[in-house]
Amino acid sequence: MATAPSKDARVTYAIYGAMFGLAFPIIATLFDALLRGSGFGLGALLEVQRTQPLHWIIDTAPLFLGIFSCLAGIKQQEVVIANEGLERKVEQRTEMLQEQNEELRTMQEELADSLTRISQSINYAQRIQEAIISNTDELRESFPDSFVKFRPRDVVSGDFPWYLKKGKYHFLAAVDCTGHGVPGAFMSLIGYFLLNRIVKENDVTNTDEILMKLHEAVVNVLNQSSESDVHDGMDMAICRIDESNNEVMYSGAGNPVYHLSEGNIAEYKADYWSIGGTQYRKRGSYGSQSFSYKSGDVLTMFSDGITDQFSADGESKFGYNRIKDVLLTDGKGEMNEVKSSFESSMDDWMGDHKQIDDMLLMGVRLK
Repeated sequence: MATAPSKDARVTYAIYGAMFGLAFPIIATLFDALLRGSGFGLGALLEVQRTQPLHWIIDTAPLFLGIFSCLAGIKQQEVVIANEGLERKVEQRTEMLQEQNEELRTMQEELADSLTRISQSINYAQRIQEAIISNTDELRESFPDSFVKFRPRDVVSGDFPWYLKKGKYHFLAAVDCTGHGVPGAFMSLIGYFLLNRIVKENDVTNTDEILMKLHEAVVNVLNQSSESDVHDGMDMAICRIDESNNEVMYSGAGNPVYHLSEGNIAEYKADYWSIGGTQYRKRGSYGSQSFSYKSGDVLTMFSDGITDQFSADGESKFGYNRIKDVLLTDGKGEMNEVKSSFESSMDDWMGDHKQIDDMLLMGVRLK
């Protein structure tokens, strides 16, 4: 830090200025005396001063230089004081920035720790979700030539496949819950347990009745019959496979099912309204459609995360026809080949575009 002049800096500068100014009349007097040859005695010097008016002007040099120096001292003192103030402000600001940086480092450490714990919790939630709803092993035991294409947008998913064997019937569903990530995962668990209770415990076997019972249960669980702010629900396609009669009963809430048979695809469309939610207060009952199948036919169902996925340029969606194209091209092969073909088609379609929703595609070759 610069050292400030004393509080009498004005006097100091005035003295220095006056002393410097005093040199002018002394030198001028001595020089004039030298030119006159009168010597340097006191009398001779006083005579020079008395008889030469120019010396009177020069004699004011100590006064004016002292005054000017005093003013310069004042300005210098003001500059030093201002600099001291700025230095103090800089020091204070530096201390403040150091404190803020320390606070930021602490916040970053806490944030990193929170993110780590959140990530660990979500990963653990993923394991729980997979352990509960990923019953694809049971599906493959009943239908060896089958696949489930499951690609969550985040770690956990709102989409889930559902399979249940009840008596002579096989029940198969592709369920798409509202949202994705953690909220979607909560809804998927609700849907999974409600479906199991309705079919396994309550012995409801008609697909249209299953959807209606599921809708009523979701409304009750989420208290949506009142003025609720919770509007969540789910879309789904559900099939009941009766191997004894080679018959499939299908019902849908928003999502269709495709039946591939002898190189032709039949599309069975769903009812418009979703399961749960408050968007369709005046809804009708869910319908059902039944159709026969032959050994080797393929059932395919999926979530709208596939059909709504944007292309690499973000201009168009994957749509329904591309799913049909894959089935028509590769449907005669093994289901794993269909799955691989679909994955390649989807990856080429997406390019670098981000995945916008959870994806679920199920394919089952009927026996």
